[in-house]
Order: sequence, then structure tokens, then C-alpha cells
Amino acid sequence: MSDYRTKESIIELWRKVNPMGASGGTADPNFMLSLARGLEVLRAFEGRPSLSVAEAARISGLTRPSAGRCLFTLVRLGYVRERGGRYMLTPGLLPLACGFLTSTPLASASQAMANALRDRLQETISVGALDPADPGRIIYIARAERNQVIAAPLMVGSTLPSYCTSMGRVLLAALSGDQREEWLSDAVLESRTERTIVTADGLRAELEAVAEQRWSLVEEELELGLRSLAVPVRDRDGNILAALNVATFSHAHSREHLMEKYLPDLRAAAGQLERAI
Repeated sequence: MSDYRTKESIIELWRKVNPMGASGGTADPNFMLSLARGLEVLRAFEGRPSLSVAEAARISGLTRPSAGRCLFTLVRLGYVRERGGRYMLTPGLLPLACGFLTSTPLASASQAMANALRDRLQETISVGALDPADPGRIIYIARAERNQVIAAPLMVGSTLPSYCTSMGRVLLAALSGDQREEWLSDAVLESRTERTIVTADGLRAELEAVAEQRWSLVEEELELGLRSLAVPVRDRDGNILAALNVATFSHAHSREHLMEKYLPDLRAAAGQLERAI
């Protein structure tokens, strides 16, 4: 599995903000390091059906004893189960995700809108947002499939890299200049295909163009045979908080077809979603 993520762990971020705490000095007393460790272990399960203690430690950056204690606690709380030395998530986590999906207007309105636009265009429609902890990836908030246009199965909660996806570029382009430069300075831009932009200068220029034109068209940079077009979704103050895209096979529709036929529908649907939230 290719690891495109460049995000720092919760604990690494804490050490930057609380350098004295990392060396035994005075740190923010409101930060619960034990809770952060538990969350890091939970995050280690992303994209993986099960983990051993050693794997959880390696992925989370914790020691094996710390990872083991976190897993033991999660088992006792009902969020994780253990079988033969392997740990798996349980349905006990689903109410947490359901709480977000039902209580956040963006999430609750996005799925209905995605379904309607899929039926109208007969194409796969998605809504995504940047991971708050990592601008290097997007999280799917809603998805309505017409065809499986990407090899890896995608659903609500799935993630993809932001730098080579149309929704990701719309969202990266919405960052402030300082935020964008801070992320670009550390980003690892892996080549997903021979067309992927893998230089900071190249991606910077592309994001500047996206910010100006207010749409992003990505052709075979994430996966060969995939073409996608995305537009921003704004909140009532005009801030971009999500992106809406249509994805199709490259051989099915040309770039011109997406721009002429789909861009107006995407913008209209984004406007409907904005009014709903």
C-alpha cells in the first residue's frame, strides 16, 4: 500500500506546540497525551482490516508497550476486538461516525444532492473535504457511484491524496498562501501515474490557476483512465469548506465534454448545496 500521507501524528504536533513538555518541562495542562496516544492507535487502523501490537506501534509511532495498553483499553471500551493476536475495529465506532453524518448540515445535505446529480448526469459524484489534521488528503463526505471509476473501493470516510485529485486541488487552492506554502515545503508528491505533478513548483502553479478559475480538472494523475472535474462548495461567509466533483472514464468523455456539459451542472448543484447548509 502506497503511503501518500505527509501528516504528522497528533503527538508530533503536540511536541511542536509544547516543546518544553516534550523535554519534561511545562506544557499545556489541557492537552491529554494519553488520549492522543489512543487516537493515534485508532488512526493506525485506517485502510487496514486488522493490526498486531507491533504494527500498531510502528504505524502510530508509539512504543510497543504504549500501543499495547491503548489496544487493551480500546478492547475494554468495546471499540476494538482481539482474535489470535490481531486487533480489529468493532461496530461500536459507527455511532460516532453517524453522529457527524446526521448532525452536520454539509454531510446530511451532500448525499441527497450527490444522488440526484448522479441520476441526472449518469456519472459518479462525490463531495469531499480536507482532513483537518492533514491538508495532504481529502475525506469523502458523500459519494454516489454510477460506475467504479477507480480501482480502490471508495465510500463515505474513504481518503485520497489531495495533490493529484480534482477535489483536493480545489481545497488546497482555498488555503491561505502561508498555509499552502507550509504544506508544500514538507509534502511528498508521489508519482501515481506518468502524468502526476510531482514538483512543488508545478503544483503551486496549478493551484494558483485553480484558485483563479474556480474549478479543477485532473486527467489521469491519480489513476490512468480517470478524468475528474471539481468545483468548490462555500459556507454562508464565502469560505470554501468542501468540493464537489464528477468522475468518469477518460475514454468515455473528453475534456471538452466535461467543461461544456458537466461544469454548469456541478456549479448549479454546488449552489444548491450551499443554500442547504
